[in-house]
Amino acid sequence: MTRTGRACESRFAAEYAAALRDYLKGGGEAGLQRAYELGRQALAGGLGVLGVARFHHEALVRAVSDLSPRADDAEMVKAATRFFVESLTPFEMTHRGFADVSAALRASDERFHELFENANDVVFTTDLTGNVLSMNRAGERATGYSSDELRRMNFGALVAPEHVDVLQQMLRATSGDTERARHELEIVTKDGRRVPLEISTRLISREAEPVGLQGIARDVTDRREAARALHALNQRLEEEARRIAHALHDEAGQMLASVYLALAEVAADLPLPARARLAQVRSLLEAVEAQLRRLSHELRPTILDDWGLVPAIEFLAEGMAKRTGVSVRVSGSTGGRLPTQVETALYRAVQEGLTNVTRHAQASRATVRLERHADKIVCSVHDDGRGFDTSDRSAFTDRQGLGLIGIRERVATLGGMLSIVSSPGMGTTLEIAVPLKPVACQHGSSSLTTT
Repeated sequence: MTRTGRACESRFAAEYAAALRDYLKGGGEAGLQRAYELGRQALAGGLGVLGVARFHHEALVRAVSDLSPRADDAEMVKAATRFFVESLTPFEMTHRGFADVSAALRASDERFHELFENANDVVFTTDLTGNVLSMNRAGERATGYSSDELRRMNFGALVAPEHVDVLQQMLRATSGDTERARHELEIVTKDGRRVPLEISTRLISREAEPVGLQGIARDVTDRREAARALHALNQRLEEEARRIAHALHDEAGQMLASVYLALAEVAADLPLPARARLAQVRSLLEAVEAQLRRLSHELRPTILDDWGLVPAIEFLAEGMAKRTGVSVRVSGSTGGRLPTQVETALYRAVQEGLTNVTRHAQASRATVRLERHADKIVCSVHDDGRGFDTSDRSAFTDRQGLGLIGIRERVATLGGMLSIVSSPGMGTTLEIAVPLKPVACQHGSSSLTTT
C-alpha cells in the first residue's frame, strides 16, 4: 500500500473510533447517521467490508477499555453492533444494486440469445479478416454447416468465387462513412447449392478501434425469382403491345385504304350533293385513321424499333405538344443504340412522365434530357408546373399512381433507380438512371426516392 493509502486508512480509523466512542456515550440517531456516512466514505475510498470490520474491532476494543468501568458491557456491545451494521448499510445497498443489475443483464442476455437464435434472418459476427465468430440457427440452415463447423471457417470459404471481391469490400469497411453498408453476394452451401444473400453489416468497435463485423443476411432467392418473373412479364407485354400496334397500323391501315378506294368509286356515280356527304364520311375516316396511328404509336412505336430512343421520344413529345399545348423539348443523346430492354424502359418512363405533366402539373413547358455516362444512361423529365411536397405521402401517391409504380418495377429489373425531386411552385423532375453493364438486381436500388 502506498503512503497516501496508509494515511487515508489511518484517518478513517481515527474518525471511525471517535464516532463509535461518541455513539456509545449516547450519540443516538445522529451517531447512526454518522456511521452511515462513514460507510459511504469507506465504499467511495475503495475500502472493503473486511477492512471496515477490522477498524470496527480495533475501535470497539479501545472503547470497551475506556468505557467498560462505567457502562453495561452487554448494552454497549449491542449498541456497537447497531453502529457497525449501520456503517455497512451502503455496502448492502450497493450489493443489492449490483445484484439487480446483474439479474437484469442476465435476463437481457437471455432475451438477446433467444432473438439471436430464433431470428428468421442469418445473424453472424466475424473478425476483420472474415473468421466466423458466431452464427445463429438460420445461418446453419442457410449454409448447411453446424455452428461448430462455422466457427472454424472463414466467411470467404462460403462465398461463391465470383463474389469474393464483394466480400473483400465488406471486410474493408472499417471506418468513416462505410461503418454501415449493404452488399449482395452468393454463398455456396455445404451440399453445393448457391444462395443469394443481401447482407447488412456494421462495425464492432472496442475503445474506438474496429475489431470485427456484425451482419444480418437475408435469402433473396424469392425476390430474385419475382424480379425475373416480372421482367419476363414485361417482355411478354411489350411483345403483345408490339403485335397489337402493328395490327392497328398495318391491317387497319390497309382496310381503311380499301374503304377510301370504295368511297371514291361510289362517289363517281353519285350527284354532287351526295358526293359532299361522302366527303364528310371520308373526313371522319381520316380522323379514325389518325387516332389509330396514335394508339399504335403509344402501344409500341415502330420508330423505337427502327430508329432508336431519341427519335421515338421526339415523336412522342411532338404528339403530346400538339394535343395538350404543353411545349416539350428533347435534348441530349444516348451515344448510339441501347439494349432493347433499356430503350423500352426509358421510353415508357418518359411516356408516363409526360402524361403526368399534362394531367397534374399545370405546366407550360417540359424538358426531356438524355445523358450517356461511361457506366449508365440517365433520363430526366422536368416541368415548370406547380410541383408538390414530396413529404406529403397522400399528394405523392395521387401523382404517382399505378403508372410510375410500373415504371419503378420495370427499372428495378434492370438494376436502375427512379427518383422524383419536387417542391411547391418549383416544378417536378423525374429522373431514371439505368446501368449499362450487366448487374444483379439490387433490392432498394430501384426504390422510389424523393427530395
